[in-house]
Amino acid sequence: MATMEVPEHPQISQNNHYDGAPHSSPPSPAGPTFSDYHTKESLDVVSLPPMDGGFDAWAYLASAWVIELLVWSYPFSYGVFLNYYTSRVFVDSPSALLPLVGSLSSGIMYLSSVVVLPVISRYPKQKKNAMTVGIILCVTGLVGAAFSTKPWQLVLTQGVTYSVGGTLLYFPAVTHLFEWFSTRKGLVILSAAMRIFTNAIAFALLILPTFPYIKSPLPPAQIVAPKPINTQFLRHATFWVFFIANIIQGLATSLPNLYLPSNVRHRSQTPCQLWITGMHQPGASAPGLIFVGWLSDRFDLRLSIALTAIGSSLSVFLLWGFATKLPLLAIFAFVYGLLAPSWSALWPRFISTVAGDDPHVSSTLLSVFLGGRGIGNVLAAPISSGLLHPWFLTGRSSTAYGVKGYGPLITFTGVILLISTFAVVYRSFEKASLA
Repeated sequence: MATMEVPEHPQISQNNHYDGAPHSSPPSPAGPTFSDYHTKESLDVVSLPPMDGGFDAWAYLASAWVIELLVWSYPFSYGVFLNYYTSRVFVDSPSALLPLVGSLSSGIMYLSSVVVLPVISRYPKQKKNAMTVGIILCVTGLVGAAFSTKPWQLVLTQGVTYSVGGTLLYFPAVTHLFEWFSTRKGLVILSAAMRIFTNAIAFALLILPTFPYIKSPLPPAQIVAPKPINTQFLRHATFWVFFIANIIQGLATSLPNLYLPSNVRHRSQTPCQLWITGMHQPGASAPGLIFVGWLSDRFDLRLSIALTAIGSSLSVFLLWGFATKLPLLAIFAFVYGLLAPSWSALWPRFISTVAGDDPHVSSTLLSVFLGGRGIGNVLAAPISSGLLHPWFLTGRSSTAYGVKGYGPLITFTGVILLISTFAVVYRSFEKASLA
């Protein structure tokens, strides 16, 4: 039988050393780099799928999109829940516990990423097991919330149980991002960012079919060995600029999401108008995330930072603060939803600026930035509860600044978002580090 002649190419054997054609330089003692795997035309053990394209890469992206869509929809639309809870279900209950549910549902997921991402990166064989536990906890939390009769029960179910499950479901999936995509990080991480309402049954039915496609492009021999966590990025001043700005931005970014529906209700709007205003913001976040991700990939990162920080701050001061009727509030919800949540679109660029294209360091840095956002989100609930009190414009102005105790909250939100603009100075620290 005739045999096909195979051209000589460098190959990778199971002991992780190169065999075959001679090299112009000897391989690193640590073995081939991640990029080597995707530039070899043939492999002795397994042929790796291409990065930035191909069925496997796009199937991963579509599956991650579904998981992101469902996991984050509840935390990011909690303002609608809060308005319903305070006006219909728990009218006489302690008000401080109800905003805490929303802060915990997103804050725990952000904060726990600092622990979960390094652990699942070190033990990658457990990713699917973690995701299975996660979906069980998510559905349990949602069903438990549906039968809650006290605010503290909502804290335990929708606030804690759901967020722990979301952590175990979402982060094992997102760790493969830096393995599948190299040149399109900013755009790719955000095309998975559409969030809408769903229910517990649809949650389970839609997520389970995605599991087969949540996988690494690397052969098993390359991912099972535990790897030490690289913390060299802590020595870079650029990292600390991004990290501090990220925490500051996290303090304010969720506040309109929590309180805009309640603010509209206090202006005697109808339930239909409440729904329209409440849905504008999460609905606008999808195109905003994609646009800012694209913008950060194509142009100077400082432009994207300034656009999201200054733009969202001005929308709070001018559109929310001076709104007197529903149309301007709806415009604010759309503009703010387009810009403020898009800050997370900048994380891939923050990461590549600090760590380059190393997927293991990138995964660690992603957990750090997510944790920073979590710190801000968790602190937002007690801070906002303390800000909701009358001030000198209360009852004296027909704008949002004079409605109930929302004036101090609106001012705080706008100022904090504006302060986060200082991240544009990262270039100065980057040059200092190189000097």
